[in-house]
Amino acid sequence: MTPKSKLLLSALPALLFLAAPVNAATILGWNKDNVDVGSDPATVGDTGVSVVYDRDATDPDAVTNGRIAFTPPEAVSPGIYVVPETYTQGGSDPLTLDGCIMTSNPTATCTSPFQSGKRVKTQVTDTGPIDLVFDLAQGAESNYQVFYRLINQTMQSLDGFSLELGFGVGDSFQQASATDGVTFSTAFQAQPASAGASSTTQFPFGLFGDAISNPNFSLDGFFAPERAGLNVLQTETTLTSTGFFGPYDGLFGSWLSQESVPMGAFWDNDNDASTDALLMAWYTDGSWEMRRDVLDLVAGTAKSLTGVDVEYFTDFSALVARLGLGDALFEDAIEDLANLNVNFAINLSDSIQYQSFTLRTTTYPTVTTIPLPFSAPLLAGGVGFLTLVTRRRRKTS
Repeated sequence: MTPKSKLLLSALPALLFLAAPVNAATILGWNKDNVDVGSDPATVGDTGVSVVYDRDATDPDAVTNGRIAFTPPEAVSPGIYVVPETYTQGGSDPLTLDGCIMTSNPTATCTSPFQSGKRVKTQVTDTGPIDLVFDLAQGAESNYQVFYRLINQTMQSLDGFSLELGFGVGDSFQQASATDGVTFSTAFQAQPASAGASSTTQFPFGLFGDAISNPNFSLDGFFAPERAGLNVLQTETTLTSTGFFGPYDGLFGSWLSQESVPMGAFWDNDNDASTDALLMAWYTDGSWEMRRDVLDLVAGTAKSLTGVDVEYFTDFSALVARLGLGDALFEDAIEDLANLNVNFAINLSDSIQYQSFTLRTTTYPTVTTIPLPFSAPLLAGGVGFLTLVTRRRRKTS
């Protein structure tokens, strides 16, 4: 385990510390007393994890419900950075932010561009609470944006989640009140701006979304041009999902666990293993459904197919031949179907007297089972996946 004395902030480039005003209430860093901090994997591209427990990580009775993942070179151990950086949101009523909580990306800041790798990757391995603790210094009112992602690895489908602000971990956790000085910001403008909300969720835009409304994309979402996610009810100290919006649940019933997502056919359209491949087709009901076609092979562009233009193939080789992509087309799980992005910010008041606070995540299982067509393609690979998933367990070492 990484020694407790090793400071999280020492891993950040020095330039990141220039912006935080000394008199503002400050999130100093991630307190890892209840975390077994993982090391960077020996192989670039492999994923490491820091396991979060319900008490001190050295306690043999400690229980885990989740972990923070990091994949070099995009992110390194421990998986979370707190970055001080003063910046202002756009819009008619802009909010000045004093920093952000993001993944431990050594080359990114709060204001780095789209797809620079900023979201904290929280792998949810069971439905009990996951408590992330952050150390504080008192001062004037401040606001911190949180780049957050929940990844369902519970091995069951989920109906929703909640986030709570409070103090302590495990059985000692106490939810904060509005007067304790740490709340979810109501002045923050969460994406998409059209939602007009201070907290939002969304399944990745490459699967669900309208390219016309998003300058970062030239293709509509693979499954639908409508956004999809979970509606959120926000109070001073809680964010609670209240059901799905968009077409996700109509297709998949509930929030799929990662080992149960369907298989997809991906095109490495830029011959760059470090960038996301383009999803061209998916395997459903015993056949490959091609929902995108090659637009320009040299430029690496594609076009969406809808209605009668969608094509079907009984085997993968026929799909490869139809698209003419050879080895550039490959099969893989559509892992983004298990990933839910959560957008929000935390406000610290000038009256806060605590030395730390806790961000607690809890998820809620679905009572129905996942339909077989979505899980069947991965049954063969599921056994291998099981060995990687840390279910709710007691610490053994």
